[in-house]
Amino acid sequence: YFIENYIKIVTLDHGLQQFKMYNFQREMVDTFHDNRFSICKLPRQTGKSTTIISYLLHYAIFNANTNIAILANKAAIARDLLGRLQLAYENLPKWLQQGVINWNKGNIELENKSQIVAAATSSSAIRGGSYNVIFLDEFAFVPSNIAEQFFAAVYPTITSGQNTKVIMVSTPHGMNMFYKIWVDAQEKRNDYIPVEVHWSEVPGRDEAWKIETIRNTSESQFNSEFE
Repeated sequence: YFIENYIKIVTLDHGLQQFKMYNFQREMVDTFHDNRFSICKLPRQTGKSTTIISYLLHYAIFNANTNIAILANKAAIARDLLGRLQLAYENLPKWLQQGVINWNKGNIELENKSQIVAAATSSSAIRGGSYNVIFLDEFAFVPSNIAEQFFAAVYPTITSGQNTKVIMVSTPHGMNMFYKIWVDAQEKRNDYIPVEVHWSEVPGRDEAWKIETIRNTSESQFNSEFE
């Protein structure tokens, strides 16, 4: 309700507009909200990051004294995601907005003492802190050695709470740590809840769209980015 009534996003075709979620995006939000560990395998350009950013904004506003980390394979991407969250916040009705204590490209802190930080996924990114929610964007693109060091350093920050969450999202990119966690989740060897979305679940993407995309790129690229 909060996302579809109050979140505004920037689209390529229509500029700033209300965020109307697809069915699979609603299911993603339900999965994040009801589970501590979520892993999502999605094609490119499905609105996955926008969906999660919207959920994190709701989490920060309605839960005081929380720490949230937005981590991506590159710091610039993480800051871009935080920028989208800031844009959504600025377009909320005034009565929904908290006072702002800190507001920059790397982190924000609201009057209710909730903080959101953006950084690159690395072993030192959020070491030493305690976080209620950690969002890992495009985790399959983090080099394997860094991904392993990251989990060794960061997982202890999650275990100190009973309601802390890890949200891991990526387009597949070879056989790496994301692949291992995904397979283990499917076979119930870990506690992650797997969420998979097919490119055809996005409205407007049909067989004609697939043919056009392959014609303008290549079949191998389509298989990698979408199939």
